[in-house]
Amino acid sequence: MTLKFQNAFHKLLKLATIFTAIITGWTSIILMSNTTYNLEIKELITKMYLNQKNFIFNIKDLSLLLVKDANDRFTENN
Repeated sequence: MTLKFQNAFHKLLKLATIFTAIITGWTSIILMSNTTYNLEIKELITKMYLNQKNFIFNIKDLSLLLVKDANDRFTENN
């Protein structure tokens, strides 16, 4: 990797880490404060978790399909 790319990557990673820390802290404070939006926030966090879980399963399924496709193409060429 070039030095310029590494610096850009580190800046992006730092920004993502700071953003995540702020959102996590803010959410924690709001949930501990027992606001009127607690139920909606908890539902949204649950949806986010389920989407993340589905994303991982979809990557696995995509990987399997890509391997099957590669195997089919390999056997057609030979």
